[in-house]
Amino acid sequence: MLDENTETDCESTQEDHHSEGSTTGPAVAIYSDPGRTSMWVRRTLEELDGSSAEDAQWSSELDIVHKRALIPLREDATLDLDEVKNWARDDDADFTVVVTEIPRMAGKRPKRAELHFADSLAIISLPALGPTRVRHCLRRELRTCLDALRYDSAEDVERHVGFSSRMERQKGEETVFTTAPRFVPARTWTTLGMVANNEPLWSLPKLSGLFSAAAATGAFGIFFSTIWEMATFLPQWRLAGVSVIAVAVMVSWLMFSNRLWDRSGPGGKREAFMYNVSTVISLLVSVGILYLLLFGAILAVGLLLIDPEFLGDTIGDEATLASYVDIAWLSASMGTVAGAIGSNFDNDADLRNLTQGSREKQRYPRDTEQS
Repeated sequence: MLDENTETDCESTQEDHHSEGSTTGPAVAIYSDPGRTSMWVRRTLEELDGSSAEDAQWSSELDIVHKRALIPLREDATLDLDEVKNWARDDDADFTVVVTEIPRMAGKRPKRAELHFADSLAIISLPALGPTRVRHCLRRELRTCLDALRYDSAEDVERHVGFSSRMERQKGEETVFTTAPRFVPARTWTTLGMVANNEPLWSLPKLSGLFSAAAATGAFGIFFSTIWEMATFLPQWRLAGVSVIAVAVMVSWLMFSNRLWDRSGPGGKREAFMYNVSTVISLLVSVGILYLLLFGAILAVGLLLIDPEFLGDTIGDEATLASYVDIAWLSASMGTVAGAIGSNFDNDADLRNLTQGSREKQRYPRDTEQS
């Protein structure tokens, strides 16, 4: 597929991906949310072109246009499909596919894909595909949806999903959706998919200020003999407990000081719970890795600066590697607690894109005062 990077400012940033050559097949417009969602769509389309002969043949029969666009939400927290239909009309699309990072529910079961046959429209929810094998699952859902739309047949959905999914009808024959089998903990899997969309590993650079504050405080543990004595005297289960408390304090501070806790909104308490759990897990991953980096840095500096003989005289016992580990362990916990209070993300832009809930708030229509 030939990439044409064009951007327009109609409350969304768009990137076009046109299929190579001229095709006589139906025109397909794929609209995906910016960021990780668009990355997976782009990789999936590239894989279809260069993978098996069957996939290449299938994709060559379609004229696919991929655009990056923030899919707007209505005030009732549902996707604004009318706006998507306007985009499709402008692009002269025969079929439309929306790939969104918004989790979509049917009661207690998350929807993986939803097909509106009357509008030749399919909606795929990326979090419902889970945190692993995303490209494989997205390719399966894309093929299932487009084959079903091309032949206007819900039976094609049932034929493709097999044992990995099940199909349910939503409005008679006009709308169907796929979801996980009943024995699969679909909400848990979707929540982990939301965590993956939050990209906690990429949040680490956004916490550089917090890391600096924690490192400055933790460095005191290298130079104060009282901390040496306390660290080597405490049993490891106490040191582990202090670590847990330190990480919990930092996560709690970041959540509540930045108002990342989602109250019950249009999606209800059940969805708010999923959002909050995904936020907590994302922050735990980020802060946990930051803690390990801090521990490693303090341990390395301690090994470099603290003479083993002097350390042994101070603690009244032979200085071993375990002694240095205990000192770094307690110092990292102290630095984490002290660095958390008053620290924050590096800028507001980082905060707006950090969690599922904060990104979702940007989708709602702005009133006159906000514009």
